[in-house]
Amino acid sequence: MGRLLAALRAALQAALERWLDRLALALALGGAVCLLGVALLTMADVLLRWGFNAPIRGVNDVSALLTAVVVAACFPILMMRRGNVTIRLLGEALGPRTARLFDVFGALVSSAFFGLMTWQYIRFSAEMASANESSPILRWPSAPWWWAVTALIAVATLAALWRCLVVTGQEK
Repeated sequence: MGRLLAALRAALQAALERWLDRLALALALGGAVCLLGVALLTMADVLLRWGFNAPIRGVNDVSALLTAVVVAACFPILMMRRGNVTIRLLGEALGPRTARLFDVFGALVSSAFFGLMTWQYIRFSAEMASANESSPILRWPSAPWWWAVTALIAVATLAALWRCLVVTGQEK
């Protein structure tokens, strides 16, 4: 019975890991597509400005809002793939147990950081919504964009918590 439960737990863990990784990858790819859109829009604006003295109205509004989404869309994959900067020299020099403790500490700090960031973005997005903030030129409401950023950061928080659970649950 114990082996069956262990196998079930391992299968569930692997399935959740794959799901979170696929979600994070899809969000990062969506962010990359948005970044490409911002780049193409900026290039078109520059060419139209230069060639015809006819800039595209509101490019700065779109770029500012989309860039925030693009950056936030990359956070989940960063957490899932452990792409953040780490310095392992000290941990390796002090032995595998100390290196593991440093990994656990790093995972805890990342989880706490993204958790606090999510909380602050919830507050910020709510303020944007209650104040009916909008972009300066196109007058697009800002709150939906910031809620999207908040949701992406919340997914990064989940990924960071997952990484924390995986790191702390590893065999010694």
